[in-house]
Amino acid sequence: MRTLSLYTLRGGKKKKKKKKIPNTPKKISHIRKKVKCSILNIIKINSNGLQVNEICRNKSCFYSCFLANHSNRNSCGRCGRSYIKKKINLI
Repeated sequence: MRTLSLYTLRGGKKKKKKKKIPNTPKKISHIRKKVKCSILNIIKINSNGLQVNEICRNKSCFYSCFLANHSNRNSCGRCGRSYIKKKINLI
């Protein structure tokens, strides 16, 4: 005859912790403002009908993106190429 003995371990199980209630208000996420006719801010045309913005001369993004105007350079946002402006000294 065999005897089967089964032992249960009564360990140190703890009580469940209470759920903490947040004290601070929920953060409101930023909502993008829509601007009507936003393309008019990007493309600038002078009185003669010529485009003021320069276009990137790289073959991969030719005629598809304009150059960003910085104080000392123009840079393309798509390919990362930058063209340094020449300074003209007026005496």
